[in-house]
Amino acid sequence: MSIVGLNRLARDLEHAPGLRERFAADPEQVLPGYALTEEERAAVTRRDAAWLLRAGMNPVALRNLMVTLGVAHHEMYQEGPST
Repeated sequence: MSIVGLNRLARDLEHAPGLRERFAADPEQVLPGYALTEEERAAVTRRDAAWLLRAGMNPVALRNLMVTLGVAHHEMYQEGPST
């Protein structure tokens, strides 16, 4: 688990001007700037909170990431992609 990379991505998507919009338009242009495994990149792209939680992501950082990416609370921890 790339804890630092995932936490940084969650923080940056919430606070860095324009990053959320760039991610929404093309995640593959944003994600290489973060130290993530291919599996983590795929899970973030599909907004798969259940996978990220099982992999060890901090639940608070994960919640912030998912909310920032527009995932509804009731969908966050369903198995598989939430979008």
